[in-house]
Amino acid sequence: MKKKLLLKSSNLMVCCLILLSQCLAGQTIAKWYVNMPDILNPTMTKQNRMELLEYHKAGQGDSIANRFGHQAFLLSVDTIQQHMVVKNTAISTFEMKIFKQDSTMAIAIIRTVCAPVCLSTVEFYDTAWHSIPLTFTMPKAIEWLDLKSIPAAMLDTVWVKHLLEMSFITLTYSDKNQAIVAKNNTLDFLSEQDRKVIAPFMSNKDILYKLKGRSWQEKL
Repeated sequence: MKKKLLLKSSNLMVCCLILLSQCLAGQTIAKWYVNMPDILNPTMTKQNRMELLEYHKAGQGDSIANRFGHQAFLLSVDTIQQHMVVKNTAISTFEMKIFKQDSTMAIAIIRTVCAPVCLSTVEFYDTAWHSIPLTFTMPKAIEWLDLKSIPAAMLDTVWVKHLLEMSFITLTYSDKNQAIVAKNNTLDFLSEQDRKVIAPFMSNKDILYKLKGRSWQEKL
């Protein structure tokens, strides 16, 4: 009798897990965005987020007033790739991506602020909105500098490294490469004179990061 009860209990648990996974799989990026905790996107209330998507769906516009009365814009929403970007304010952008981490779903949130030079942060969550310890190390501006190409008699490399200590890096998610793309904006922070001196030795290429296991690694 006990074995039968245990078997029934086990079968019930399996059924519940299957139903839960199907329910989560059926969620769209729009639903995750609307139902996310307000603390993760304090500029927009749940009502704001829902109305923004409803107006877009109805073809009635892609903007709405945020909770502070400023305009927010839906820049893109892709329900196939589970990816969307919203301009929360005139100087800030909120990007959200649903992706698979091992065999489960995970959520990446990228926040970018331009004040005036643009700078991003990234966080990762599970579907219950618990933080996931996926390692992403923000690159430094010095990584775009080709030190070998700088003539020793022309520039003091110590001075160059000191000048690039403050890094302004923006991130975005590439559906094409299934990667996080890092762009260096640090030259915009420098004076015009310093920028002219250093720019010839700085790469303008983006750096791509792919998820491998529990960490994001540069794609070489």
